[in-house]
Amino acid sequence: MCIRDRRKTINKSFPYIVGIIIGIVSFLPFTRPTSTAAFLTGFGKDAINQWNYYLDYGLESQNIWQRAYVSLLGLLPSASPEVIYLQTSFDDRGEPLSGNCSYTLSGEVPDARYWSYAIYGNDNYYLQDPNSLFDEPTFDDLFAQVTNGSELTSIIGENYIIKIDNNLINQNGTLSHFGNDFTLIYRIYGPNLNYYENPTSIPVASIINEGCK
Repeated sequence: MCIRDRRKTINKSFPYIVGIIIGIVSFLPFTRPTSTAAFLTGFGKDAINQWNYYLDYGLESQNIWQRAYVSLLGLLPSASPEVIYLQTSFDDRGEPLSGNCSYTLSGEVPDARYWSYAIYGNDNYYLQDPNSLFDEPTFDDLFAQVTNGSELTSIIGENYIIKIDNNLINQNGTLSHFGNDFTLIYRIYGPNLNYYENPTSIPVASIINEGCK
């Protein structure tokens, strides 16, 4: 192949190479929660205390960046007004939620059909007991990272307390982080529609750091 033919081949390939590079760079911020992802998607701009809330997951009104972010992270959310999602990675002091610490989560039962809390790693995946003999999280691991309202109280307005620590497997009303830094997801199913009109009325929990190793 002569030099002229090589140049033609390179010139033809160049736009495709540039397109691939731009595509990879564009999606890198969405592989994990970042300030760039928050800016492009708008997720994280609405908050009550340290809790970011999301009222439009799963709706057609989401922009292309929001849809890409949700699809890439595999969140598979239910659509509004079926559920309201709230998320935080910080305690009441503004410190990141750490796997070296224990916490007390205290709040007020929302006006809803059902509600729950779940712990995820900062990569948006469930965590695993480090002492497990399995390659993937077991059902015990998963159940230890989820607490639902039926384990505590379903009386609207009543206070509840949830303990968060390293390993609280098979204990109702608790959450286990297995020594990993983590994010909390609060889901409110069948919420009072007034929450959409006035999001700041959503009762969010406080997260008190009870001590670290």
